[in-house]
Amino acid sequence: MQNAIYYYKKYTCLCGLLLFLQAFNCANKRPRLVPQPAPVPPPAPEFIKTKNSHPLTIKAYQKVSCNEYTQKKSLEPLPKKSYKKIYNFDFEDAIQKLREAADAKRGIRWTLTGDTLLRNAAQASATLYVAEDYVIQILNIFRAAKKICALYGKSGSLFEKLATKCMNQYTSLDYAEETEDFWINKVKSTNSVVVMKLQLILFPEEDSDAINQKLRLAENYVGFDDTHYNITTTFTLGEQQFALEDKKWLKLTEKQQSEFKNRKSKKWYLRLDPFEQKLIDTYLNKFLDGAHYIPTQIRYIPGCRNAYQKRILSYDQMGRTTVLGHYYHSGALASFVPDKDISEQIARNNWLQVSEHTNNISVISLNNNVNIPVFGEKHIVEQTQRIVGDNTFMYVPINAFGTFTTPMFKEQIHQLLQETSEVYRDIYPDLCAGLAKTNPLPLENNIFQAKIEEIADAKDKNYFNKIRALKEAAENSNVKNKRIHNFDQITGNYYADIGANYIACTTVLNQRKDKAGASILFSCKSGKDRTGFMSYLVDGEIIRMTHPALDADQGTKLYKALACASHQQFLSSLNGGMPGRFGMKPVRLNETARSVQAYKQLFPRTASSTVIPF
Repeated sequence: MQNAIYYYKKYTCLCGLLLFLQAFNCANKRPRLVPQPAPVPPPAPEFIKTKNSHPLTIKAYQKVSCNEYTQKKSLEPLPKKSYKKIYNFDFEDAIQKLREAADAKRGIRWTLTGDTLLRNAAQASATLYVAEDYVIQILNIFRAAKKICALYGKSGSLFEKLATKCMNQYTSLDYAEETEDFWINKVKSTNSVVVMKLQLILFPEEDSDAINQKLRLAENYVGFDDTHYNITTTFTLGEQQFALEDKKWLKLTEKQQSEFKNRKSKKWYLRLDPFEQKLIDTYLNKFLDGAHYIPTQIRYIPGCRNAYQKRILSYDQMGRTTVLGHYYHSGALASFVPDKDISEQIARNNWLQVSEHTNNISVISLNNNVNIPVFGEKHIVEQTQRIVGDNTFMYVPINAFGTFTTPMFKEQIHQLLQETSEVYRDIYPDLCAGLAKTNPLPLENNIFQAKIEEIADAKDKNYFNKIRALKEAAENSNVKNKRIHNFDQITGNYYADIGANYIACTTVLNQRKDKAGASILFSCKSGKDRTGFMSYLVDGEIIRMTHPALDADQGTKLYKALACASHQQFLSSLNGGMPGRFGMKPVRLNETARSVQAYKQLFPRTASSTVIPF
């Protein structure tokens, strides 16, 4: 019995031990829980540059508002490659396609043939912000940095890689859907990164602000690598189609070409920083070929900047074209070189450049004759007046700084009144007799207005109403005109109205003459903001004057249509202006010429990044 109990206890212990060992063995065989890394997202599709592939084939570009445009684009995904293998990023092609995509989001379709661009704005929308404008600014920063490296014999492949990475993010991560503030900050942060990279690679002894200035300057020069367009924008109002056409103007004269070819012995060149000398040497042929606009921010060299010849057109139902008017616009003719002798010589040669293309022209300066040295505008006004002569010079300040200065337009308006009398004397003898009277009595003014109301031809009635307003401005004292501009029309822009009416009447009258009179060239410092705004006003006045069927309501629609067509805003963002800076910087409000919506469209935030602080 005792043996049985002994073996039972021994068996029980042995079974317990076996169960323990089995449990221990199972525990060891159980897989251990090890922290796992976060899942790695698939690599973003790369921006592979060939002439037949472009980011427009990817998701972000499929969201443009113009369906007809997107239907033509391939929806196939791009092959996945590492951007590190790409060393030849095609900046020109990428920027061109981004411009096209930006317009497509605004409802504007392109037809591009060589250097001729047709923008069809018949379905243009009131879209204010598109991300592509800012992506263009970023790519142009990378392009400028690459060019700076090339100037000093260094590889710029780093900036090509960064440009490719930027396009990958833009196209594959829905960056196009980000807010405008996101992109404004993205431009600033990108600029800071590029400045620091340049400091490490090329300029370790220079401070960041100096490098940033080099980068801004190079930004303006690298636009010479692009095709510079002749641009026509068509738009429709009711059943009537109109077009705004801006074409290249003002090739360098032989004397100016000689200045560039022999630059290394010329004072204007020798006084430049060696960095800018390198840029001029690099792009010498672009200055000479006559196919490129001189960018407006390049201000210490010979030649007129940002210069266009403009025509306003209408089409009949058969597609035949009628020229409604034409004029010229540009950056200031004056030179910004600090040396007075060099500056004067460059400015006079610029005026000869204009005169070589049209020898009968009046010049309107939209700058401010106020002595604020940092702006340098008093110098622009005075030098322009000197080189063109008093008889052909007008001063029409349309921004706040020129508010209390005295405009110069009376003599030219009286000349326009005389030319009007010569053309219309046989048709409206009483009216033309009234034009000759200086400071008529109020009763005579009332009779003059009554005679205008009797005109049966609606186009002529529109014309003489504008002439009457100009006549009053010319007969007012300078004090009265200042009072009207600064107090009576505090929310308007009386001087801008005078300038727009004068230009519109002059160009419409020239279309009627057997032998055209003087053409008009107007300019501001850059030829971009105030000049763009004046073009907008003038184009509207010409169309309304020549198409009297546009009543007051349609007139408002006209200015909205002009703003949505964004012709002037687009010019500002091209290579004569500044790439990606779509629109104009604000000009004093003119409530009679546009709606609040048009105001926003003319002066969007994209235009304000002329200077990118470090």
